[in-house]
Amino acid sequence: MTLARRRMSALLGKAVLAGAFACMLGGTHAAEPAFSDDPVAKMKNWLHDDLRRFFTLDKELALDPALRAAAEKIAKEHLARIDELLPVWIEEERVHQSGSGNPPSSNSVHWAVYARILNELALWQLEPGDAHYENATLAALRTGPGACEVPGDPRFLDFASRIMRIQILPEAEREAMLASERTLLSHWGQPHANPAPWPDPLPQQAAHALLQRGPADADHPRLALPPVLAYRVFGKGVDYAGLQFWERCTLQQWWLNESLRQGVAPTAALNAFRYGTMLTVVDRIGNAWDEPKAADARDPAGRPPYPVIARRYGATGATTVNVRLHADGKPLDAAVVGRKVEVPGIRGVRPVAFENVFDAATLKYAMDEGRHYDKPSGKAPYTFQMTWKMDDDDTKNAAPKGTKQ
Repeated sequence: MTLARRRMSALLGKAVLAGAFACMLGGTHAAEPAFSDDPVAKMKNWLHDDLRRFFTLDKELALDPALRAAAEKIAKEHLARIDELLPVWIEEERVHQSGSGNPPSSNSVHWAVYARILNELALWQLEPGDAHYENATLAALRTGPGACEVPGDPRFLDFASRIMRIQILPEAEREAMLASERTLLSHWGQPHANPAPWPDPLPQQAAHALLQRGPADADHPRLALPPVLAYRVFGKGVDYAGLQFWERCTLQQWWLNESLRQGVAPTAALNAFRYGTMLTVVDRIGNAWDEPKAADARDPAGRPPYPVIARRYGATGATTVNVRLHADGKPLDAAVVGRKVEVPGIRGVRPVAFENVFDAATLKYAMDEGRHYDKPSGKAPYTFQMTWKMDDDDTKNAAPKGTKQ
C-alpha cells in the first residue's frame, strides 16, 4: 500500500464508520420506532453487516492461498455463530431495559448491543492464548518484518492483523495458531475474566519518555527505531497522535522489543503491546460526531463538555488523573491512572473498549492553559478524579474532585 493510500484510508476511516452508524440508526434525532419483530430483523442484519467488516481480509493482504482459505473459513464460522447469538443479545437487552419501567426503543437496544460487540472485539484483542500461542506471537513480533504492514481500513484490521502475524511464522506453526484463534473467538458471548490492567505508563508514553532522553549512545542505550519511523518522529517531529495506524503499530512493536531488551517479562510486554494496539471506540470513531469547536466549549466554571461519543453510548464513570506540577503549581504533565466506566449493554466484565472514552477530555482539563493547582508538598503529584454523569445540561456533567497525595 502506498503512503498516499494509507493516509487517505486513515482520513476516511472515522467518517465512514460514523456515517455507517448514522445510517443504521436513522440519525440520533429521528423518532425512535417501537420495538417489534421487523426492527429486530433489521437490527440483526445491520449488526451482521458491520461485524463482517472486521472479519473481511483485504485482497491486497499478502497471504499464502492456503492460509487465506483457512482464515476465511474461521471468519465465516465465527460470523455464523454470532448470527445465532445476536437475537439472544437483542432480547437480553430488551428485557434488561424493560426493567427500568419504560418500554425500550430499537435505537437504545441497538446502541447497547453494538457496544457489547465493540467490547467483545476489545476483550478478544487483549486475551492471551495458551503457552504455545503466546511464544509464537512473541516470535512473530520480535523477528517478523511487516507485522504492521496490513492493508485496508485501519478501523477494521483486528482479524487481519492476527492472521498477518501467523503468515510471518514458519508453516509448521500455522495449524496450531489457527486452532488457537478458533478457541479465542469461541469465547465471544461467554463469561469473561477481567483482562490484565492497563499498563502504567502506556507503551507510547514510556517509549516517548525514552526517546526524549536523547540520541542512542552509551549513556542512552536503546534499540534503533525503524528508519521510516525515525524520520517521522525525529525528522518531522510527529507525535504519537499524529502517526498513522501502521506507524503506531510499528512503534508498539519496537517498544515491545525494547522492553524485552530491558528485562521486562514477556507476559507484561505482550500485555502492553495488546493494550497499545487495541482499538477502542475512541480509535474507531474518535470525534467524528463532534460539532465544530465543541471540544473548546466550557461552562463558566471551566468544566469540560461531555464527550459526544460517550453520550451516544450512554457511558458514565470516573477518571483519575495524576498531575506533575512545576514549583509554581502550574501543570507540567498529566497521566490517567484510574478508569471506572459503565456502558449500557456491557455487564459482568470491564468495558475495556470504552474505558478511555473520557481520557482526552479529562487530560485537556488537567492541562488547560491557566490551570493552577495548590502547591504540593515534596514531589508528590496532584491527584484528582473527574466524575462523568449524564443529565440534560452538558455543562453540569463533569465535576472534578482533587486531592493531594
